[in-house]
Amino acid sequence: MFTFKIFRTPVKVKLTVLPILSLLWGGLTWFGMSRHPERGFWLSLLVGLAAALLLLSADFGHALAHIFSARAAGAPMDEILIAGDMPRTIYHNNDVAPAVHRQRALGGPVFNAIGLLLSLALFALFRGSPVVRELMAFSAVGHGLLLVMSLFPLPLVDGGTILKWSLVSAGRTPAQADRIVRGVDWVLGIVLLLIGIGLLVIQLWIAGGVLTGVGVIVLGAAVGKIK
Repeated sequence: MFTFKIFRTPVKVKLTVLPILSLLWGGLTWFGMSRHPERGFWLSLLVGLAAALLLLSADFGHALAHIFSARAAGAPMDEILIAGDMPRTIYHNNDVAPAVHRQRALGGPVFNAIGLLLSLALFALFRGSPVVRELMAFSAVGHGLLLVMSLFPLPLVDGGTILKWSLVSAGRTPAQADRIVRGVDWVLGIVLLLIGIGLLVIQLWIAGGVLTGVGVIVLGAAVGKIK
């Protein structure tokens, strides 16, 4: 593990990140070579590495952006842990106002929204450079997926935090807000699961598999198995 600081917030990076980077790099290199065999191995390897770093930066940058939103909210983050799974933002002081909870949660989605728009703008600008356009497409997909996923009403992501503390601001107790969030997750999870299964039945394998997997994750959060 190695540690550095951003605005005095420790960022701890475990070496388990390296296997993830290697697997992603290898997969993207293979994907690029299968689509563009004329590039050759070394160029495909370089493009694969750049694509992997862009995708990881969308994920890790999301977490790091919470440092800035938390500090702007007046309740700084205590540390970030980046490992092989989802980056963890750690706050020791959670006894803050609902508006502060919501503002701390905004950093990641705002970062991904800006990244998505910038990636799309560069994709449109570099019409004569297929490699740059391909990299910007990967970047846009990474930022877009993180943006959508982070706004899901799950307790473990920003959307759940924003929904819960908005409900508290509207007069609910934290316990009542938690129950409402879980109820929303049950409905959302069942809908996504049914749509995913329906797409699998008509042999739309990728979309069906993705929606089925997301539905299972949402239901797992609803029953408290995923935290």
